[in-house]
Amino acid sequence: MKYEKVKLPKIIFDWLDNEIKQATMRLNVAQPFTTIAAILNEMNKKTFDSDLFWWINLPANQWKLIDALRYGYEAEPEPRWGIKAGHSYLYEPNDKSFGPDEEPFSYSSRYDADQVIVKLGFGEVVDLNEEEVAE
Repeated sequence: MKYEKVKLPKIIFDWLDNEIKQATMRLNVAQPFTTIAAILNEMNKKTFDSDLFWWINLPANQWKLIDALRYGYEAEPEPRWGIKAGHSYLYEPNDKSFGPDEEPFSYSSRYDADQVIVKLGFGEVVDLNEEEVAE
């Protein structure tokens, strides 16, 4: 049976990569449950008040971390928002050109893409990571 790597938010990916290295060296743990428990124990001592702390303290995310340690992990792709009209994508924001076979222009913020839609008066914002875009 082949398992896929777990996709983690970038902030979690960076944190976990660093913590795993430190926990393995400092705490001499290598199993998923003991590693996660050791990391949570260290975090609770530091009383984190951040998105990272809250993400990690959700039970479903702890299982995701355990799976990440078992099967490997990688960062989720950075958000790429594009503008689509029909079957074409906006590929040059300065001249508002659309083309079916061009690499679409991408925005890292959905809000920015929404603002272009407002100016254009047509089109839709799409997640380019989920679209099948012609390369």
